[in-house]
Amino acid sequence: MGSGPSGKLGPLGFALLMFSMTACLPLFFLGPMAYGWGLSLGEALLAALAGNGVVAAAMVLNGLPGVRERVDFGEQARRAFGGLHKIPVALRGIVGGLWYGVEAYNGALALAMIVLTLAGARSGLVERAAVLVPVFLALYVATATVVFRLGMEAVGRVASVVGPLLFLYFLALLASTPGGGSLPGGVPLSSPEFLTYLAIQTGWWLTVAINMSDLSRAARDTGSVIVGVLLGMVGGQLLGTYTGYLLAARSGAVLPQEIIVESGMSLPIVVLGLLFAFLAPWTTDLSANLPALESLIRSLTGMDWRRTSLIAGLLGLILAPWYAMDKAQDIVNYVAGFAANYGILLGPVLGAMIPPALGAKTSPKNYSQP
Repeated sequence: MGSGPSGKLGPLGFALLMFSMTACLPLFFLGPMAYGWGLSLGEALLAALAGNGVVAAAMVLNGLPGVRERVDFGEQARRAFGGLHKIPVALRGIVGGLWYGVEAYNGALALAMIVLTLAGARSGLVERAAVLVPVFLALYVATATVVFRLGMEAVGRVASVVGPLLFLYFLALLASTPGGGSLPGGVPLSSPEFLTYLAIQTGWWLTVAINMSDLSRAARDTGSVIVGVLLGMVGGQLLGTYTGYLLAARSGAVLPQEIIVESGMSLPIVVLGLLFAFLAPWTTDLSANLPALESLIRSLTGMDWRRTSLIAGLLGLILAPWYAMDKAQDIVNYVAGFAANYGILLGPVLGAMIPPALGAKTSPKNYSQP
């Protein structure tokens, strides 16, 4: 039967866990997306609340086996899908791999921008850095692969700090950026712009809703999961959307790295922000996306962990969409299209997993073994 650590995290601890997961670099894409599509700030927050509220409910329901029996995602998938359990594992791994590519691109872009900024370049930085992305992408993937093969405990501790620090950095930017400028008047709630944005907000953390038991095993009880998800994930998405929206409106920039560079802050503060913009996706890949991809490769090939971790790392060079983007808007559009569409794959998986999860009991013996 599935096994796992006893749950020790109460409501606050689980909220901090969820917030650390939420506070990553792509979080600050959400506000600029809404702003660029003409949504009002109120509409952007409405979509964030509605979309992530649905995902929060799914997380709680799908995480019940993790809380009650401490089973992991693989065991839960086996119970829901029987002999076909590798299908949801594969789909989760594929989406995790693609997120790995997105995060790797953004981290490599931040590294390139650090070098160019230190060299004195401050204008057209995204376009210049995009030329150097393949070089820094190789460095990003190489370092991530080496650290992943050495062990993950330290990475998990760093990830829980870097994400919130990045969030605080953007809040400080917002506080120091003068207001002004006109905000969009909004779009009809039935418009393609609003509905697409709602789909993006809904699908954003659908990946984690699928394997929620991997996280909920650490919670003390179901109440801790409910409070933690609402405060950490939904609250984080609302704050990130709000911050990114206003920063995009005030700066005219659409990319988090671009917002940092054009903030008008001193060189050390700009470099510090870009360093956070590298470390946040790097640690997220190591703690979430790279393990999901490695697990998929191992289940398909039967190879040992040392080999599959190397293959997973090398796949980052292919999955990162460096060949498709050389402008800030290109990057935002790629992420928007990706986040809006993978729900088509994962939504049915989640729908099939929740009914068995609702029947989870306090003892694994309630499940029959195939």
